[in-house]
Amino acid sequence: MSTPDPNIRISNAEREAVIARLHAATEQGRLGLHEFEERSREAYEAKTYADVERLLADLPDDDRAVAIPKRPKGPVADELVLDPTYTKAERKGVWTVPSRIEVKPKYGRVRLDFRHARFTTDDVDLHLELEYAPLLVILPRNATAVDEGVRLNGGGVKISTGNGGGPTLHLTGRTVFARAVIRYERRFLWWRW
Repeated sequence: MSTPDPNIRISNAEREAVIARLHAATEQGRLGLHEFEERSREAYEAKTYADVERLLADLPDDDRAVAIPKRPKGPVADELVLDPTYTKAERKGVWTVPSRIEVKPKYGRVRLDFRHARFTTDDVDLHLELEYAPLLVILPRNATAVDEGVRLNGGGVKISTGNGGGPTLHLTGRTVFARAVIRYERRFLWWRW
């Protein structure tokens, strides 16, 4: 089967093939029930091949399922800027971490979930410009974070990580009545958050 263009709309039959692949991964123990539910909902809402590509990115290939095109490998962006105003911004699932991330929300919130992210470097600069907006960062167990002198004008920075020996987030910038929390994944039975 030829690899379809990521911008082409996906059919109902192909959506069902994606759901079947997610179901098989759940039966194999690769996905939890909550993950299956969330990804299935997103698959039903998908409009193009690009929309479902990330739902299957961390699962092994299966010849019986729909062929999802892989994005061409090219230069990775060196910087990510998140600046929501009166809303939220979030990065989760499989995503590529650049060497610098700038977080500048105003009256909104930002959540960065690095648990399944692909790090391009061992040192990531995380520059904060938080104004009345909380930041939550969830790191994988091998990562750590270091406060490099964040200026506090109300609020604070709470780092609850150890020395994992993996990637390190270096925090700089300032907070204005905002709080940044950097922690590992929390677990209780089969729940993860």
